[in-house]
Amino acid sequence: MTIAPPPGLVPSGTRRLAMSRASLFVTEGGGDGPPILCIPGGYHGAWCFDAWLGLFAASGIAAAALELRGKGTLGTSADPNTDIAAYAADVGEAAGALGTAPVLLGHSLGALIALRAAVDVPAVAGLLLVAPSPPGNMPGVAAVREVPEGALIPPPAPEVAARRFLGGEQPEGFIAYHAALSPESPRALNDRYALRVAVDPARLAGIPTLVVEAGRDDAARHPSGQDAGIAALLGGQHRFMPELPHCMMLRPWAEAGAAPIIAWHRRLSRRRP
Repeated sequence: MTIAPPPGLVPSGTRRLAMSRASLFVTEGGGDGPPILCIPGGYHGAWCFDAWLGLFAASGIAAAALELRGKGTLGTSADPNTDIAAYAADVGEAAGALGTAPVLLGHSLGALIALRAAVDVPAVAGLLLVAPSPPGNMPGVAAVREVPEGALIPPPAPEVAARRFLGGEQPEGFIAYHAALSPESPRALNDRYALRVAVDPARLAGIPTLVVEAGRDDAARHPSGQDAGIAALLGGQHRFMPELPHCMMLRPWAEAGAAPIIAWHRRLSRRRP
């Protein structure tokens, strides 16, 4: 199975909803329980959730993937001054477009975006934080060396991307995958690296939360214990997936990565009125 992105960077089986600065790719048909709104991390676009959107639909879960401003199909609008708050505003607009309280699923930097957005979105049914970037006020969290600001940061070199995102592997389709990565805003990266985004757990109290940890993650950005610490800070659950890399939503790891998320969503849906 290949990790190559879908044709045109458009997730399969979706319809596109235009937004003011972003786009939303929504799976066809409905589903049980709240919809899952997938938020990509640094350098990645909505295309990275192609496999998961299909798995969610097959499991009877409505879902959508957010194309953040300047990413994927919107790459020509990239702005080096975009910060986490701006990306969070895209999430808020997307949540409103769905018409019902969503579960915010954020991957990597997208998890920090989800946390920032959840403070302002009127209703959030749950939080799924996958290989998450930590909030800056988490006890013991470590800063990362900042990148220069003023110009977009190109995606990591192929060898670095393979190590950081794919557990060191370069499966079939890797060249196309790497070519699909978008330049990233240095301001957004430094919001995470310099720990500039704090999250008040009290503002998120009562929102069911699951943190999914990738066992083969990049230790420089995801040191041991960090993901469990995020779950503890938020009063959420923590699931450690020892065999999965950072980008567990990509094939060939997608089914294993989606399994705890689908099980969690089913439990959430059963307890909702």
